[in-house]
Amino acid sequence: MLDIPLTSIKGIGPKRAELFSQLGVCSVGDLLFRLPRDYLDYTKATPITQLVNGQNAAVQVRISGATRFFRTKGMTMLSAPAQDETGKITLKWFNQPYRSSQLKIGEIVYACGRVIKKNGASLINPSFSQALPGIVPVYPTVKGVNQRAWRDSIYACLESVWDKIPEPLPRTLLERYNLVPLALALRHAHFPFSREALELARRRLDFENTLLYFIIVELQKAERLRQNGFSFDTSGVLERFTSQLSFSLTRAQLRVLDEIGIDMRKPVPMNRLLQGDVGSGKTAVAMYALCVAAANGKQGALLAPTEILAEQHAQNFGEIFGETVVLLKGSMKKKQREEALEKIANGSALFVIGTHALLSQDVRFYDLGCIVTDEQHRFGVRQRAAMLEKGVRPDMLVMSATPIPRTLALILYGDLDISVIDELPPGRKPVKTSVIPASKREDMYAYIASQAKEGVQSYVVCPAIEESDTIECPSVNALYTELKKMQPETRFAKLHGQMKEAEKERVMHAFRAGEIDVLVTTTVIEVGVHVPNACIMAIEGAERFGLSQLHQLRGRVGRSAKQAYCFLLYGVENQQDNERMLTMTQTNDGFEIAQKDLLLRGPGDFIGTRQHGDDGASLLSGAMDAKLLEQASKAARDLLNHSGEESARLIELASERYGTMLNDIAMN
Repeated sequence: MLDIPLTSIKGIGPKRAELFSQLGVCSVGDLLFRLPRDYLDYTKATPITQLVNGQNAAVQVRISGATRFFRTKGMTMLSAPAQDETGKITLKWFNQPYRSSQLKIGEIVYACGRVIKKNGASLINPSFSQALPGIVPVYPTVKGVNQRAWRDSIYACLESVWDKIPEPLPRTLLERYNLVPLALALRHAHFPFSREALELARRRLDFENTLLYFIIVELQKAERLRQNGFSFDTSGVLERFTSQLSFSLTRAQLRVLDEIGIDMRKPVPMNRLLQGDVGSGKTAVAMYALCVAAANGKQGALLAPTEILAEQHAQNFGEIFGETVVLLKGSMKKKQREEALEKIANGSALFVIGTHALLSQDVRFYDLGCIVTDEQHRFGVRQRAAMLEKGVRPDMLVMSATPIPRTLALILYGDLDISVIDELPPGRKPVKTSVIPASKREDMYAYIASQAKEGVQSYVVCPAIEESDTIECPSVNALYTELKKMQPETRFAKLHGQMKEAEKERVMHAFRAGEIDVLVTTTVIEVGVHVPNACIMAIEGAERFGLSQLHQLRGRVGRSAKQAYCFLLYGVENQQDNERMLTMTQTNDGFEIAQKDLLLRGPGDFIGTRQHGDDGASLLSGAMDAKLLEQASKAARDLLNHSGEESARLIELASERYGTMLNDIAMN
């Protein structure tokens, strides 16, 4: 019933259906399962004096003056003064001139929008109503389909098929885990009458999708264990490998090397997740796995998410293994690429380091035996599967510097064995982290400039590249210009994802060489960048980053015996932000931070991370709790252990929704 076309629903014509199809939404079911990306809580009005910068709010105001209209930076802006009993506020609309006809001086309305406190309080692009709107769903922005059109279309679909929505889960599961029926869950996920109703709806949908996901994970693991792989000979490899290193391995690294060695000796393909905090030495462990492959006459490939990181890995490998190391990246010139492809194809390249360029069809390995993916959350299941297809059941090691508490990791990564490096190299000092108030911002930058004169380099991270009129947020370009004027004797440079690869490479090379004192950048340096002389990390707009991401960014400093510092600057203050910043100042332990992040945000993001690039990932919420994951994981195992009609039906449904994971991961 849910596979009927959108045009069969009253109010959805061919034009709107065509616009929805651009999102892959072609049927009623597609639309109903395209859940809101966010919700705006307008269940109560907030006095103007209690508004919080950066948050969405509803205020009950009286329009106190005439509208003003002007153009700025290619946009039209309309503004109107308003007030309540506690204070004044300016209502602002961008590219919505028609709003002027809706405003009447003296009228009392509820205005709902985003709060910006800059030269007074403003409400950005507010909507009007005579009553509080309650909890309002927010959908993706599509040209030609505004939020009202989204809501009207989904409401029409629900009214049309409400009593015909099939229930996929057995009644026994619904009763055992206290889950509401699917039809009710969809209605309240789109149009909740309360926070409690929304939580029940999202929990029901999360449980179903997580259950189906875990069914595929269990099938995937069973499929892998049925496959034959190459049994590697590791005799003497560890001794030869460690003799070529300029440093001693930690006990944790040696323990993990032993686990990898055991895996690689087995005739079953290795499928192992390597977790380790920033700076714990995961690259050295990955190097060993590739050395085992090379010692057995097979090639190894290391897949890195950015060209900066791939170049860094290639340099480190090249210092030890010389001409047997080949780098392949998207920005290479044609002749360089052809030479690299030839070495990969004829087997003279034993260590192949590359970016997504390694996934190209023209990359053919002579005999690929081991694959390492760095920062696994940057690659989807299909991308890893594409690499697996380039060999004959090669071993796979996926690395992650995003710590996940072990109990949760065992659930989320049920198809992988897990190793953890829980020890940092000796001599590393914990990074001292401080929250910097706005009144001390200039003093902080003066300190960074004074340290530059002493030869200490710094990163300054911004959450955006360009300034925005609608969102108050520090940007790379604006801050770079500001700092050059503020500290003319300091050598500044900027780095961000919109720059050409050659320019990014030039800037990073200059920073590594000490020719740049301060690098003003985005999170492009979040992953794997290693500059030991960089000892200061300043993060503007820190409230815009998750705890784990803040920890990742902080990990770019403190990579030598020198004392390192991390300064957090943030503009939106609320209780949760205060908790997050306090956590950053109290510990450098990534696993402890991840545990706190779980409490504040829920583990849904870890599921989403797991499925990055996979079909159906958008169905999973960021609000899942660990208990739900445990329940869904157990339910999946129970279903597979007891064959029957219900199990068969859910396996079929899981295959429809996530089956490409199983098909893609099946080794040739």
